[in-house]
Amino acid sequence: MERLIQKIKDTILIGIGIVAIGLFILIILPTVPFFLIYGHFSDKKFQENYKLFLERMNGARFFCYNSRKSSVEFAREVIVPELDPSVRVVFVDGKKVDFGADSQYVSKMLYSVKERKGFPYLLKIEDAQVIDTSVNNQFYSIMIGQKPTAPLLDRINAFFSSTPTVSPN
Repeated sequence: MERLIQKIKDTILIGIGIVAIGLFILIILPTVPFFLIYGHFSDKKFQENYKLFLERMNGARFFCYNSRKSSVEFAREVIVPELDPSVRVVFVDGKKVDFGADSQYVSKMLYSVKERKGFPYLLKIEDAQVIDTSVNNQFYSIMIGQKPTAPLLDRINAFFSSTPTVSPN
C-alpha cells in the first residue's frame, strides 16, 4: 500500500512538473520574437556606432597587450614607454578590454583580427578600416632572450608609419 501511495505522489509531482514546464514555455514563447527583434536592432545600432568610431578615430594607432603573467611587466615597463606618445595603449585582461568608453569598439577590432598569432597586436585605423598585425614572435624572442628591443620597436614604428596597399577591385 505504501508503494502505491508513493507511486501516486511521484506521478502527481511529475504531472505538476510537466504542467509547470508547459506553462513556462507558453509564457516565454511569445516573448522570443521580441528578443530577436531587439537583438537585431541593437546589433544594427552597434554596427552604425562602430562605423562612426572608425571614422572618428581615423589615423589612430593601437598597441594591444594582454595580462599574460610572463609578459605583462615587460610590455608595460620596457615596450610601452618607448612607443610614440600618439600610440594608444590597450590592456586586455582576459576578455575585458581597458579603453574607457570605447572599449566595446576596440574589443570588436581585436575580435576581428585576421591572423590570430597572439598578443601583442598592433592596430591602426585608415580610411575607416582596421589594419592589424601581431608582433608576438619577435616580442617573446626579445623578452626571453633578453635581446635589444630596437628591432621590435623598429618593426612597430614601421607598421604604424606604413601606408596600406589597396588592391584594385
